[in-house]
Amino acid sequence: MIILLAELHNKISQSGSNLSDRLEDKLTGDFFGAIRYLPFELGLKQALSSVEFSQNHIHDKWQSLLDTQTGFPATWNFWHREEEGEIDVLISFNEMIIGIEVKYLSGISSEDQDIFNQDDYTQSVNQLARYSRMLERLSGNRDAYLLFLSPYEMMNCVKNAMKGRSIISPSVELGYISWEDIYESLKELDFNQIDKGQQFILKDLQDLLFKKEFIRFRGFTLDETIQPIIKVPFSFDGQNTKSEDFLNWPIQNIKEDQSYVYKNTE
Repeated sequence: MIILLAELHNKISQSGSNLSDRLEDKLTGDFFGAIRYLPFELGLKQALSSVEFSQNHIHDKWQSLLDTQTGFPATWNFWHREEEGEIDVLISFNEMIIGIEVKYLSGISSEDQDIFNQDDYTQSVNQLARYSRMLERLSGNRDAYLLFLSPYEMMNCVKNAMKGRSIISPSVELGYISWEDIYESLKELDFNQIDKGQQFILKDLQDLLFKKEFIRFRGFTLDETIQPIIKVPFSFDGQNTKSEDFLNWPIQNIKEDQSYVYKNTE
């Protein structure tokens, strides 16, 4: 049933004929559909611990809210649709509401063309601006967080593009997280401290992100069998060459715009 979450929400046809067009929905269903079966402190808290916010005090409050949640305190809603659009994951707690827009291969679906809307969160058609208005209405008196989740390069581009713009609802905090960050966070878990069933779920989640190649490049590993490059001039001794042929270099000085022919002799 975990694997079929996207199909149960009619994101993938029963025959799978539209699967190539729904890769983001399948990734959303596979990952978050599985992680919700874990206690918050083992799954979602670990995955969302690397969210980046624009200001440190927002990050501190975020971590504090994550630290207070244990067990299964949240209500999950996948592909919640309203007039402003359809957000991929909506997670509701007593103290906060979290909306997650998931990206895999495609970027932001809509953007402002009118320059007058680029700093007006009430009029902006930017996808994140629209979802912030959605969360503003759904939050009530709770803290509201909108998270943009994507591969690192895309996340970084969107984060830079949003700098200096005022199109997010002032009552909603916008955070960024990459799939690579989540993969690294899950790898930090100590499997010896959790039961076997939870280990299976976490291992499957790690394997899924690894297969999607959400892996940070950490430099090349030095092969000890390869000799290091040493800054020593190369010495050539014609008498020790294995070849019987050798180049017969001319004794005259080479001049520009003149042709020369070099012959092999025995």
